[in-house]
Amino acid sequence: MKYAENYFSDMKASRIHLLDLGWLGGDCGWFLPGAAGGAMTYSNRDPKRDWIEIPVTAALVEHPDGNILFDTGIALDAMETHEKGLMEAFPITKISGENSIEKQLRAIDLAPGDVSFVVISHLHLDHAGQVRPFMDEKVPVIVQKRELQSALSMLWQGKGGAYDMSDLMPLRGPNLTPISDNYFEIVDGVAVEFTGGHTAGHQVMHVETRNGNFYTFTGDYMHLPREYEIEAKGWLLSDADEWHSYIRKLKVMERARKARIVISHDPEFWSKYPRAPKFLE
Repeated sequence: MKYAENYFSDMKASRIHLLDLGWLGGDCGWFLPGAAGGAMTYSNRDPKRDWIEIPVTAALVEHPDGNILFDTGIALDAMETHEKGLMEAFPITKISGENSIEKQLRAIDLAPGDVSFVVISHLHLDHAGQVRPFMDEKVPVIVQKRELQSALSMLWQGKGGAYDMSDLMPLRGPNLTPISDNYFEIVDGVAVEFTGGHTAGHQVMHVETRNGNFYTFTGDYMHLPREYEIEAKGWLLSDADEWHSYIRKLKVMERARKARIVISHDPEFWSKYPRAPKFLE
């Protein structure tokens, strides 16, 4: 029995490397609602507004059945190539060649071709911006079908929001893998789950490690820990019912499995977690 337990434990993820892909800035109202986000109220017509800078991150999961990458970051030249209004709202505040996905993978002795699967939480510019190397290497890129449909529909209507066509064009190819599953286990202990809320097809990724630890990588379901605390989100909200339907479920998972909720854009991210080549287990 003990042998069997060790065998199944060994088939879980071994390490999780967190990748540093630069920094963005934005108005706090994008992330926090109402008065918390600086909105005017009856008794406060002149609220304090905050400019918040957030890291852009990704996670590389080492697993016996292959390496799985969650998100790809933002294009290094997005300030020059992306729609001007978009970059005014969400400017890159810090980025260099060190933040390229290739350079970050190289720090853990990997190249894009060594990645077995790529998961894109959603197709906004800071999550799908460096997907091209993986498409070129024919790595399966997993995205929710409704996310792809919604992003293309919005762009075709000239309502792109935080989508940019230059990020979606590289996705054309036979290795693009649109899924319609609410819950999809890619390999043992690594699964994606549809949340919606932030965008029409947003998904998070759950990881169980061989050490018995559980992690949930939130993508943009949440940007800031404060959203988790007050159970509310600012302007970056596509479907409020979906968002609120998932937040309590996430808290149950955190309590029941002692899961670590990794908020990908947490401004304090790099004081809480190690940069690659260091790792979580």
